[in-house]
Amino acid sequence: MKLVFLHSSDIHGYLLATDYQDSTNYKAPFGLSRVASVIKAQQAKYGAENVIVTDAGDCLQGAPLASYVHAADTKIALKEYTASYNTIGYDARVLGNHDFNYGQDYLKYYLAQNTAPMLNANILNEQTGEPAFGQAYRIIEKQGIKVGIIGITTQYIPHWEPDDHLAGLKFTSAFAQVKHYAQILRPQVDVLAVVYHGGFENDPQTGSELMPHNGENEGYQILTQIPEVDVFLTGHQHQKMQLVVKQTAIVQPGYRGEAVGKVVLDIDEATKKITSITTELIATKDYAEDQTITELTKPLDQATQNWLDNPIATLKKPAPIGDATRARLEGAPFINLLQSMQLHFTGADISATAVMSETAKGFGKQVTMRDVVLNYPYSNQLCKVKLTGRELRHVIEHSLAFLTKDAAGKVTFLPEKRDFLFNFDVFYPVNYEADIARPVGQRLTKLELNGRPLQDEETYYLAVNNYRVMGGGFYPEYSPDKILEISDKDYVQMFQAFLTSNEVKVDSQTNYHFY
Repeated sequence: MKLVFLHSSDIHGYLLATDYQDSTNYKAPFGLSRVASVIKAQQAKYGAENVIVTDAGDCLQGAPLASYVHAADTKIALKEYTASYNTIGYDARVLGNHDFNYGQDYLKYYLAQNTAPMLNANILNEQTGEPAFGQAYRIIEKQGIKVGIIGITTQYIPHWEPDDHLAGLKFTSAFAQVKHYAQILRPQVDVLAVVYHGGFENDPQTGSELMPHNGENEGYQILTQIPEVDVFLTGHQHQKMQLVVKQTAIVQPGYRGEAVGKVVLDIDEATKKITSITTELIATKDYAEDQTITELTKPLDQATQNWLDNPIATLKKPAPIGDATRARLEGAPFINLLQSMQLHFTGADISATAVMSETAKGFGKQVTMRDVVLNYPYSNQLCKVKLTGRELRHVIEHSLAFLTKDAAGKVTFLPEKRDFLFNFDVFYPVNYEADIARPVGQRLTKLELNGRPLQDEETYYLAVNNYRVMGGGFYPEYSPDKILEISDKDYVQMFQAFLTSNEVKVDSQTNYHFY
């Protein structure tokens, strides 16, 4: 017999086939509505009794639709939003790190509306040591085959979220919990699966290091040290993976519902042993939207479009980005405007930010909520951080490590960094230059603030988002003890306040040069 796993992850609120850049375009090659159609087609092909459907989290934040649902501040909107996820009929789901972005009250109401089993083996109640949400695992029987499923989430969430979002919670190692529960479940089941909102610290095939071994991603350790796992359904890194390594099926289906991970196990009915394993990623662009989801989401979608078109401010001159990659390398007025806003709210000396979206366009003279949400889609908080000049130099050198020179001598991004450019920060209003031909860590040739070189032992104040300070991008020198202030406004609220203040000046000058 065949046992089939269908896996989604990192939908990030993209319920429909639109990214909301254009209010009339509903032909985007992704979305939960397309995921639903893939799943229905596969269930029809194999029989629903032979299919297990899973999701690895990051459902509450990301898309403009998700931003509207949170901004609406009504339980009705969140209930309607969750209803679309419920139509899929998931057999198991786990939480992602971004599901904590809006705090526990919001998360708990979402969970209360959720009809699918939520699995969580490693986010524990601080007092009892029991799973704080859902259950650690479940056992499903399909055509006489017993399948154990363990659910886990990256333990690194406390490095990104403010304390009040995580009160009463204890985050433990995904590896340790899978190892623990694998010993319990393996004797009871024929197939053991793990659903993990987390990825791989090393390449699953070659073993080469991909990420620092800081606990954020423990997939390689699970793969290589817990042989009891047959099926590994992952997420978080937004990668597209379809592998069979060490007799373990691995899938990771990208993000926004652009693909569905598929694992097919051939199982001998007499012995109940796995005889073969295949993996596949099914691109959802080839499937029409599921009408149940489009009808359910229609009122929220229309409300989102109206909300996005709300005008916020009129600028004296536009602040465009142009091409996002070019803007990172050469600067752009929108980047300077964002940096100026961070300086405005913190009173810091220097600001750091990344271009947060590959499709960001910046602002025209007329700025709407759509412009704000599409240019800064993350629910970060702004921090004021105390660093020395030496520490700032180390921070900037870390960002410069993203860069290389191509065969023609043109400065560009390292191929392995191109999926992580949201971690490439630029700095303002410091004037800095870097020779990319020099060794990593020694590239800065100029670093000045107000015409004066930064002094190693002098204290400076930096405005930067909490994701970065708490470890996002693996920058050196940042740590929670260096945070002096955290804004109580999110970036949407800050943009609204800043753009309607008298402080707005669009700086079109570039303050850095890479050569």
